Amino acid sequence: MRHQGRGPLHSIGSLAPQSADAALYELFLQESSKQIFLDELGPEDSPSWKAFVAAGNLSYSAQADHLLAREDSPFWDDIRTPQKEDKPTILARSLAAAVTEGDKQLGSDHKAWQWGNLHRYTWAAQGTALAPRQAGGDHTTLNTSAYSWGENFDARLIPAMRVIVDFSLAEPMIGLNSTGQSGNPASPHYADSIDAWLKGQYVSFPMQPQNFDKTYGSKRLSLVPGK
Repeated sequence: MRHQGRGPLHSIGSLAPQSADAALYELFLQESSKQIFLDELGPEDSPSWKAFVAAGNLSYSAQADHLLAREDSPFWDDIRTPQKEDKPTILARSLAAAVTEGDKQLGSDHKAWQWGNLHRYTWAAQGTALAPRQAGGDHTTLNTSAYSWGENFDARLIPAMRVIVDFSLAEPMIGLNSTGQSGNPASPHYADSIDAWLKGQYVSFPMQPQNFDKTYGSKRLSLVPGK
């Protein structure tokens, strides 16, 4: 599943924030992680489970590996039951658990589910937290927005800055920071880029002095090396 185009990321095949199908798909991924591994590595507050989630975030993802292959893995068996479960059984349980969890978090009207009501961007720095925004995508999409399998849906990895360089142009660079150009919460430019970033928009990064005022305005801070 990949996002297409440079405008709002709502095209067919994308994990759009408003998509009910995306919500069910991601709930299934999250629940499958628990159905496969939690009986051996849990409970969720145990050091072993926390280490497992961290490993999936940083390097080898046992969750993805088992969904794509590993039909004979011993982890498919639920050690809490007397019978021996196989991969189809656990995946069926995962889908059922996904619907149950979705009903609890999003309500019983499945058509009204939205992936962005589970998955959100939250910017916080220097003791200042901005209002959460609906997120689309996940760790597999071009508009990367990864979360932690086995933990929660909070977006933890995003393209904080997007940059495009076209050397055929006189001004070759456009881009955008996800929040704003200033790191000072008191500045009007601390969070003024969020809406444009969510829509996939860009601004010019001029390299030629005659174009500075057009982009930056007349008020600039100039740092001159001492002699």
